[in-house]
Amino acid sequence: MVGKFIMKAQAWADERLRRLAGCITPDMRVVIVLVMMLAFGGLSVYMTVSAIYRIGRSDGRETGIEHIRRLQLPNDSIINPFEHKEHGTGGEVR
Repeated sequence: MVGKFIMKAQAWADERLRRLAGCITPDMRVVIVLVMMLAFGGLSVYMTVSAIYRIGRSDGRETGIEHIRRLQLPNDSIINPFEHKEHGTGGEVR
């Protein structure tokens, strides 16, 4: 059912593209391809240059390095169930 729908949608899109492309002269196709290549190429160069320009720029922020702190687990942790005060150990681990 879904496969038939996908095949029908592909055939419809293929027919529409062929009909649109058939209306364009070969010279116009070359012009469209060249314009698209220039536009996408220019966008690619812009993104590359702007990314390289921003390398090392911190925008006023300094990257801080700090030590890893100990993780504070809640009292009802399942890691060590015998550390509960309700078990009568008073938080002592033996």
